[in-house]
Amino acid sequence: MMNENHKKNGAKEAIISAAGIAFGKYGYRKTTLDDIASIINKRKTVIYYYFKNKDDIFQEVIRIEAEKLESALKAAIERESEPVEKLKAYVFTRMSFLENIGRYYSALKTELYEHLQFINKNRLEFDRAELEIVTNILKSGVEQQVFCIPNIEETSFMLVTMLKSLEIPFFGRDDAPDYQTPLMHLLNMLLYGIVRKG
Repeated sequence: MMNENHKKNGAKEAIISAAGIAFGKYGYRKTTLDDIASIINKRKTVIYYYFKNKDDIFQEVIRIEAEKLESALKAAIERESEPVEKLKAYVFTRMSFLENIGRYYSALKTELYEHLQFINKNRLEFDRAELEIVTNILKSGVEQQVFCIPNIEETSFMLVTMLKSLEIPFFGRDDAPDYQTPLMHLLNMLLYGIVRKG
């Protein structure tokens, strides 16, 4: 029984992996179940055993990438001890990860606006986890008297929303600008403000 479950999980993972390759190469719209099946040298009927349709597979691809990002964020933050460095690690790890995804799924860029609602709907679990990660960093900074934040939850929400709003300008186009320098400027504004002191 255990071997059978392992075999089923392996087959499902192979389909998801193949789908990622196909979506990255052809884009979502042009990818067919036949394309996915051909990558794993199986018949299309095998896919229907695990997934209802292409949307179902795409949803799973989004979920897995979101899980990878969550793990990457937690690992990067764990390596830092100071709240400011944790916040920087969160921001740059997040955006670097998304840059790499943009490269891997390059064919999806032209369709990104078309699928944005679907993607956002299927990353709600990650959004909640991300919000918790940021809230914990800010709480820690307030407790250590590094940050002065009247409303931590509201600030966390604004920070996550701001970074989400930059995803398409930075990674959703082939002619997207380099994001490292503007992101550093943005972080400096966030941490130190733009009003002259004294």
